Amino acid sequence: MYRIKFGTDAKNWSFFVIGTTFRAGNSSWASGLLQNSPFHGMNMGMGMQNSLTNRPQNNLFGQNTAATSPAFRNAVTQLGNTANTLVQNLNNLQGLGRNGTSPFDLTRPVAENSDVLNIRSFDENRLRNANLSNLSIEVSQIATVQQNEGDALSASRNAMAAGFTLGSNRIAITVDNRRFEVSFNVAAGDTTRDVQQRIAAAINSRNDIAVSASVSQNTTAGTSSLVLSSSQTGIANEGQPNFTVSDVIGNSVAITGVTDITQEAQNAEFRITRGAQTGFHTSRSNDVDLGHGITARLTDTGTTGITMGSDTTAQVNAFRNMVNSFNGLMRTAREFGRSSNLERDLSSITQAFRTSLSRMGVTLNPNGTMSIDESRLQQAAEEGELQRFGTRTGTNFFSRLTRTAESVSRNPATFADSRNSATSMFDANSRFLSLPTQMSRNMRTSNAGMFFNTLR
Repeated sequence: MYRIKFGTDAKNWSFFVIGTTFRAGNSSWASGLLQNSPFHGMNMGMGMQNSLTNRPQNNLFGQNTAATSPAFRNAVTQLGNTANTLVQNLNNLQGLGRNGTSPFDLTRPVAENSDVLNIRSFDENRLRNANLSNLSIEVSQIATVQQNEGDALSASRNAMAAGFTLGSNRIAITVDNRRFEVSFNVAAGDTTRDVQQRIAAAINSRNDIAVSASVSQNTTAGTSSLVLSSSQTGIANEGQPNFTVSDVIGNSVAITGVTDITQEAQNAEFRITRGAQTGFHTSRSNDVDLGHGITARLTDTGTTGITMGSDTTAQVNAFRNMVNSFNGLMRTAREFGRSSNLERDLSSITQAFRTSLSRMGVTLNPNGTMSIDESRLQQAAEEGELQRFGTRTGTNFFSRLTRTAESVSRNPATFADSRNSATSMFDANSRFLSLPTQMSRNMRTSNAGMFFNTLR
């Protein structure tokens, strides 16, 4: 026997299903309902069988999908997807992902003196048999660009009074024996700084010239100067400047004074020592190959060794992914969750670890999401704070979040807002309403049992 209750009074608000026949119990209201409803004269045998195989726990939506609204189905899907993403990112942090290794356990080559160089990339296979203990790098010179900084002129002075040619002007920039011409206008009301900025804009609008331009301002002195820089570091042709600039129409180059080279281009120079072997190297770029599959960016002169240390890049990326997916679930919970229960659960976890998270550069926002101070997070990784959090204090934080996210991922319908979960079958006084046409049709099929299962 199955009893389907529609209210708190079992005597007046119950249906009974016995065997394969549908009957109402002890109520003239129920009898009238049967005579005037889609259930009148129905054989419910097949429906009862389906009710046993379509229980809520066997359905993603927790009930008969046909009886759920599109809004509810969307809510369940969104909650399930965002929760699953958070679970995956938490598993990766804890070494439970596909590769089975936590980023807090990963190592990578690092410079003992990070002021001299930073490791850009490495090949794990080539590093596996490498001996880094006898590897050292001495940087005697880093690569620089050619720079032409013009004269410091009175920024607010009228351009015509300063001697600029009014109207159309044109300059030529020669790079590797290729000549590029750039045009601009000088108006009577322009200031010196206006002209400098117009020249810079004209040069920067061209992506085929390996030269960039800017205007340097000294607000204290009230002066400004035009600055041209080669786009690439290093010497293009030995004994020659990387670029030259000259006037074609007008006199703007002469007045701004950008013909003089104030910083010459130079190549990087460094020495790599492996045990008793030493090699001298030069490079137009500061991105260099150190051997053993290691590439580095030279940042200053000096000497450094290379050792294996924590993979801070992997730690930062994995932690950032976790925070982003947490925020995704929090926002989804606010939009689709039931009575904000999930929001409160998530917030209670982050609030419990507020102090520890702040040391990672994480701030808890009023809406429950987390914000990251990237520079502080990077510093925490470099100082080992992030690794200590991931392997000690944070393990409880990760496990609590994982349990909550897994609960949502397994049964998102439980956490979804049920106000739009199904077409209402009762009015404000709990009186049975007429069913929609399609649902009435379904009641005359094997789906009837599924429907009753949603009401039990």
